[in-house]
Amino acid sequence: MKIQLVMIASLLLVLFSSPIQHASAQNLPIPDNFKALVPTSPKDPWVDLAVDQLTKGGSWGSDLLWYIPNRLLDLVDIFRVDVGVGPSVGGVVRVTKYAQFGYREMLPASVRVGDLGRRIPILIETSNEFGIGPAFVESADRAICPAEIGVGADVILAGVYGGVCLDEIVDFLGGIFFIDFKEDDY
Repeated sequence: MKIQLVMIASLLLVLFSSPIQHASAQNLPIPDNFKALVPTSPKDPWVDLAVDQLTKGGSWGSDLLWYIPNRLLDLVDIFRVDVGVGPSVGGVVRVTKYAQFGYREMLPASVRVGDLGRRIPILIETSNEFGIGPAFVESADRAICPAEIGVGADVILAGVYGGVCLDEIVDFLGGIFFIDFKEDDY
């Protein structure tokens, strides 16, 4: 009985599906007169479905399974601590992304190791930082949080940086109650 129902449903699906669906499934050109008669979705059926599933919130089951890993990742995001080796000079002070000042020059590069948020813990910094306030030019190699407070210094062959991202603290605390302010949970 079940097999007969499946066969009947398949037959009805084939009979009542549009010619555009058949043509697009076989990568055939679709005649213009069919396009006007049968409306189709502008979305790519598999790619957009996967993107929609990844961008919208997960189910409660997946949220529970990812709860501990997401909280650990949120905790890692809070701190920015690294040490560097390589020719570099200068220093920088950050009160937020919009209120920072200093001068750091990489001659030609400095290898950094540490907690850089969710990024790989090794960074080869090649770009310089300099300026004051909104005119501050950040290193293109380093990701700065909007509410990061930190300080760093480089003396000839060694450097150190330490910072805390206040916005990531808020994200971590919200995550405890299943609120993802930064929308970075898996």
